Amino acid sequence: MSGGITENNPNAPDVLIIGGGVAGLAAAVELTSQKFSVTLVEQKQRCGGRTYSFPHAETGDEVDNGQHLMMGCYHATLRYVKTIGTFSKVKLQDNLSIVFRHQHKPPAELKAVTLPAPFNILFGLLRMKSVSFPNRLALLRVGMNLIFKNPDTDKHLQKISVRQWLDELRQSEENKKYLWDIIAIGALNDSTDRISAALFAKVLKTAFFGSRENSSMMIPQYGLSSVLVNGAVEFIQRNGGKVMLNTGVQSVKNTASKIHAVQLQTGEVLKPKVIISAIPYFDLPKIFMEEQRKYIPELQTLDALTSSPIVTLHLWFDAHFMKEEFVALLDSPLHWVFNKSKMYGKGEEGLMYLSIVISGADELVEKSKEELTDMARGELQRFYPTASVAKIIHSLIIKEKRATFSPKVGVEQFRPSHRISLENFFLAGDWTDTKLPATIEGAIRSGYACATLAGKHLRHSH
Repeated sequence: MSGGITENNPNAPDVLIIGGGVAGLAAAVELTSQKFSVTLVEQKQRCGGRTYSFPHAETGDEVDNGQHLMMGCYHATLRYVKTIGTFSKVKLQDNLSIVFRHQHKPPAELKAVTLPAPFNILFGLLRMKSVSFPNRLALLRVGMNLIFKNPDTDKHLQKISVRQWLDELRQSEENKKYLWDIIAIGALNDSTDRISAALFAKVLKTAFFGSRENSSMMIPQYGLSSVLVNGAVEFIQRNGGKVMLNTGVQSVKNTASKIHAVQLQTGEVLKPKVIISAIPYFDLPKIFMEEQRKYIPELQTLDALTSSPIVTLHLWFDAHFMKEEFVALLDSPLHWVFNKSKMYGKGEEGLMYLSIVISGADELVEKSKEELTDMARGELQRFYPTASVAKIIHSLIIKEKRATFSPKVGVEQFRPSHRISLENFFLAGDWTDTKLPATIEGAIRSGYACATLAGKHLRHSH
């Protein structure tokens, strides 16, 4: 699409985007590429939202606030990094390969074979050595069940938890513990007795059906700001967009059907034709005055959304004991371990930098840095005996108490659409009705969807 209708009035841009996370950035990238005039405001001193990185003071390594697993089925994300010129900063596996480590068994690998999807994964499951052969056969029931399901419309899946669904498909405790749980908790960031079977089925179907590339892991070779944020900000500015940091929204002026003006915390008043909100669900009501909220029914259901925490431990060791790029740990409070030294192409020179992710971390988020570091050291020694001779030289703990919305059973009915009751106001964010859990892909898709709605509105109203 082409044909922006900019008037070059800085106080009346075509589109005002509130929030500079990846959802807001994706919307701005798309709209500025179509030559609409765009102003993006972000209250922090950096863009990226919960997806950012910063240099570690002692080592200079790029530290992500939380490691994100991305996959080849992230089609919107791939389009986005190609548009902003950072595709070279990620590596897509030729075939899915995930190593699972067990304390008492040899490492097992879920490796896709060179067959068309979904047989590449189904045969890969049959080769999983960490699970007994009868249980491997039982894994196929999940794949076969997915062939006939549409998670977006299946009312039964939407009413049950992941654990209930797996029980219905006669999955053993071994199958749950050594495969499904670690994938589900990593993808949806909560426990399997709470999270929606429909959203987990959507993740599996998106990743394992379609092209073979869909199931491959997409591995960032630089920090998240380098991959997803900085290039986007440069693209927006290069295409005439304006990015205002340290700038929050004080209030909006609206009638029952439309927003007429937005007052920034600086006192400046903007009169955009369209507004896209890309801020978290818990911040959205704050930009409306109490009496204005009654006009917007979508704000009334936001209290039904709750957050789930992620704890990320960044540890630097004086010896390299982990050879894999990343592993899933079985029977451990640590879920995923990422060898950033290897991912960033440093090999074994200098310190070994590991990033350890604990999803759905309600029970650990209040623990002290010392307790978490000691636990991680002990767990790593269980899985890597040679870790006992390695000393932790630096450590950094990042707790995101509101890392994602919790994708609990029934949550879909409370996730608002991108289009709401205000005709020139659209909602972006991974928590909106993307039909996906809280992922980078969901955030970027929501930004693109809002950009499409904004473009249509601008063309029809012009």
